[in-house]
Amino acid sequence: MNVHICHTVSPELTAEEAALLREIGQSRRYPVCRFELRSTREEELVSTALNAVHLESAQDTMDIIKARAALLLKLEEKGLIVLYYGLKTFVKSDYQMYHDSDVFAQLCQLAQEGAKREGYLFDYAFVKKGIAVLTVRGKYALSK
Repeated sequence: MNVHICHTVSPELTAEEAALLREIGQSRRYPVCRFELRSTREEELVSTALNAVHLESAQDTMDIIKARAALLLKLEEKGLIVLYYGLKTFVKSDYQMYHDSDVFAQLCQLAQEGAKREGYLFDYAFVKKGIAVLTVRGKYALSK
């Protein structure tokens, strides 16, 4: 499918944003996740602990994760990517690192400690799997 865009202006990108956009564009799949706290007592109760998480290593620090998430959210805000968390199917190996990561282990420990307190509802951590994909505008920005 070919798309021709006329009279389109690409948003201004920092060097970091442009590099991340290229990385997403060159990836076969670019997995992202939400680290959530959930409740076994009330199924609909969900709290997002970390949003737009993309790991390069299971040992990525909280600072690295937050900085990358901020870039992803800026690209989404500019309409260059979509962060989609409604996956029906996924490649398990793409997401194993998230379950094995140091930051997710800390979140699991926090949930376990909280579960011991009376009235604390969030008693387990969950990885909500997603993917980052370029929009037409994002593809156009890469072509410039």
